[in-house]
Amino acid sequence: MDAENLPGAVNADAGYAGTRGSQAAPLHHSAYADAGYTIAAYLRISEHDDGRDESCSITYQRAMIKNYIAQQSEFSGAEIIDYVDDGISGNHTQREAYQRLMGDISRGMVQCIVVKDVSRIGRDMIDVDDLLMNTLVVKGVRFIAINNYYDSLKNPLSNLELSLINLASQHYNRDIAQKSISNKVTKMKKGEYLSCWALFGYKKSTAERNKIDIDEESAEYVRLIFSLAMDGNGPSKIAQLLNAQGVPTPSEYKKKHGIIGGWKQADPDFTYWCNALVSRLLNEIRYTGVSVHNVHKIKEPGKKNCIRRPKEEWITVPDAHDAIVTKDEFDKAHAAIRRERLSDVPIDHIFYKKIKCPVCNRTLKRSNPLNPWFKCMSRYYTDHYDCPDCIISQATIEVAVLESVKVYAAAMVDREEMKLAAIAQKGISKAEVEGKIKMEIGAIKTLENSITGNITSLVSGKITQEMFLSKKETINGAISDKEAELERLRGELKALCEGKGSIDQKLSELRPLMTVEKLDRELIDLLIDKVLVHGEKDIEIIWMDCWEGGCAPQ
Repeated sequence: MDAENLPGAVNADAGYAGTRGSQAAPLHHSAYADAGYTIAAYLRISEHDDGRDESCSITYQRAMIKNYIAQQSEFSGAEIIDYVDDGISGNHTQREAYQRLMGDISRGMVQCIVVKDVSRIGRDMIDVDDLLMNTLVVKGVRFIAINNYYDSLKNPLSNLELSLINLASQHYNRDIAQKSISNKVTKMKKGEYLSCWALFGYKKSTAERNKIDIDEESAEYVRLIFSLAMDGNGPSKIAQLLNAQGVPTPSEYKKKHGIIGGWKQADPDFTYWCNALVSRLLNEIRYTGVSVHNVHKIKEPGKKNCIRRPKEEWITVPDAHDAIVTKDEFDKAHAAIRRERLSDVPIDHIFYKKIKCPVCNRTLKRSNPLNPWFKCMSRYYTDHYDCPDCIISQATIEVAVLESVKVYAAAMVDREEMKLAAIAQKGISKAEVEGKIKMEIGAIKTLENSITGNITSLVSGKITQEMFLSKKETINGAISDKEAELERLRGELKALCEGKGSIDQKLSELRPLMTVEKLDRELIDLLIDKVLVHGEKDIEIIWMDCWEGGCAPQ
């Protein structure tokens, strides 16, 4: 259906400036605008849709939302702002326009959000549920999904109805993901730029989709780095010079220009140039105009960790975009300093990315492969932190971690043995446990429904936001207690159903850890989140959550 043929629709672009990516284009009216009421029109199309389905297109969504708002007399005079994520999946929240919308909501600049349907705001059940049932409720922001007949003020949906909508969205997302792989590979081979954010030194093109243009301001910083390298300065020296000159890091530059999103920072409030960051940019072949894709792959299905593919599997296309440095300058920069200082950090040691500074939260530098030791390097680049000035050997950490693994394993073994003994002593029946589980599930549902009732009371003005938050905190606490008891009962039921053999199996997995003689990478990744180094003989081990469940390597 053409956008212009929507019932009651007018020209799709009337009152809107041409928008693309995350650009905002306001519609100004008089009376309501003076009252400060702003409606966010959120529009999103996934790269999987690729604009082939007109009912999903940005133009169609814009026309539908505009037509809907025009038919609601209560919105007369309101200011309407476009938030557009073009070609970005709804399976995550790291979307530029979405993040900007969340920022505007937190600043109280948006009073209502209108979307074509719930799936436009996102396809992840947990994220969408948290947004609609928590964030927007607390902020007092109205949410309208036209095709779902959902209006949080006039026609709110129950938790069950919302869950069904989100479940359908997730199922659709998985289905189309497989169909889009070949299309994405085709785009890679054409040299199209498919990343959510532009590489430092570039900006997303406003004229052509999946293209990047040189951003002259940040490109000058990139050229400066390569120039310093060609003069013989190593990455550490370059980092110190950039910090001394006040050159913004890529993260600072994004924040300065209002660009939201990107890699997670150890300290979101402060960044600085360091050896690793400079080396990463000097190794970035894309600055020569080469497009590079298919570099990483998911290590394990369902996990976020990625591993590097062999170079022969990379998809590279020369002259895909304008170069910031020439290939000759790129090679000269690498030839002017030792090549090994530009190589990737080796990933063959067992504590890769696990040893952290407790102050700046950055990964400690590992040196001397023959007798490796770790040290926080932040103080060499900035005086912003008061990080521990110490060196700790990998051998010291290994001894401490190995001993801790044994102690924790012993505690888990004791827990499993006590569980088995308690069940045997109680002589509790399977039917009795199942009855208790049913009661706990019913109690949790009652508590969840009371939250929905409080939301309705808040929207209607029967209770204040402070009262709502207080009630919500109390109810959530009760739900957490019930869920903990439910988990305990399910474990008890599982033990009864599977019998002694199940616990014996778990014990057989845990007991070897009590006498383990050597650590390896697999065991460290399984059990340890990070190791904080407070001093030469003072470390803190942060364990993975799986210890709570008594996990053990298979």
